[in-house]
Amino acid sequence: MSFSWAYPAGVSTSPIGLRVAGRRRFRLRNVFRIGLAIASLLVVAAFTSGLNDLDAAESDTRTEPVGIRPVTTDPPATPTSPPDQQTATSPRADGPLVPPPADLCDALPPNECAAPPDELLQAALSPDTVPSCTIEAEHDPQGSTSVVAASGLPAGVDGSLRFLVEVEDGLAIDGGCFAEAVAAILNDSRGWGGDGEFMFGLVDDGEFDFRVVLASPDTTNRLCYPMRTAGKYSCRNGNRVVLNVMRWETGTEEYANDLGIYRQYLVNHEVGHFLGHGHRSCPGPGEVAPVMMQQTKGLRECLLNGWPTVDER
Repeated sequence: MSFSWAYPAGVSTSPIGLRVAGRRRFRLRNVFRIGLAIASLLVVAAFTSGLNDLDAAESDTRTEPVGIRPVTTDPPATPTSPPDQQTATSPRADGPLVPPPADLCDALPPNECAAPPDELLQAALSPDTVPSCTIEAEHDPQGSTSVVAASGLPAGVDGSLRFLVEVEDGLAIDGGCFAEAVAAILNDSRGWGGDGEFMFGLVDDGEFDFRVVLASPDTTNRLCYPMRTAGKYSCRNGNRVVLNVMRWETGTEEYANDLGIYRQYLVNHEVGHFLGHGHRSCPGPGEVAPVMMQQTKGLRECLLNGWPTVDER
């Protein structure tokens, strides 16, 4: 199919008139071509912008690796457990001090909240004394566990959450020392029950709400199944909180000099799952790491922390 241009009425067909008409047609063709080119550029620009917006939307919806999740309260676990990734170095108490986050005061005893900001941060990052309870012997895990006697420790009372403490047979761990450490962490004023809503009572028989088990990496894998702990992680599976003895004793690279705080984090993180709390992400560089953040996999420029933040409580 072809198109021909007709001369409008009134246009002279003399040589000069034809030349003028030809020039007009040429200008019209150029205007049409330029308009087409501009329209094409606008379409390409709009399409490219749409792709950029799509990439940004996908980036905004990405989340931290789920890793190990409880099987009853939280969403199902992802099928893989990537190795620890200590990719960021957290500011430490002996390093440069920065203003504390607004909610830092909630994580400290009331008498410390009146301190200047630098002292607040120093108090938050100072190592807490939580012993490993390791004795002078080699671990010889047997796969079975034994309940630790609750004698002399906070007992279960009406309105409290009762828990047992078990230690795998053959571990070179003082069971009484470990149970005392766990009970002290759970009943600390900075912990989950710090607002006075409830307390944690240690029992060694009868009814209980959950149990805390210290186990070897292999036994941790078995007790946490179907979650994949890969011999490196801990978990909450049903009403059983399983702490990997390897983590309890050595922590992570970022917590190498603050094992007391790491042990607080380990207990509070896994018991937090039992209480129904899901995982959190680092809110930003220099912010206090939520206790429900997977800190074992890296602090991601957050400040180390072993206690629930005000937002988590």
